[in-house]
Amino acid sequence: MRLFLLLLLGSLFITACGQKGPLYRSPATEVNQPKKVDEAKTVPEVEEIKTEIRAIEAQKKQ
Repeated sequence: MRLFLLLLLGSLFITACGQKGPLYRSPATEVNQPKKVDEAKTVPEVEEIKTEIRAIEAQKKQ
């Protein structure tokens, strides 16, 4: 009886996952998300930037 159980247990280990050949790791998944693109500046932001540039240029002239 013990021999039968031992053979049965051994056969379960041999069959394992049922895949033939060597086991392998699955390939790494790739991220297919596009990179975030900077959104266009709004009109008030552009005007604010222009004002800051003018202020810096005025300080340079002094």
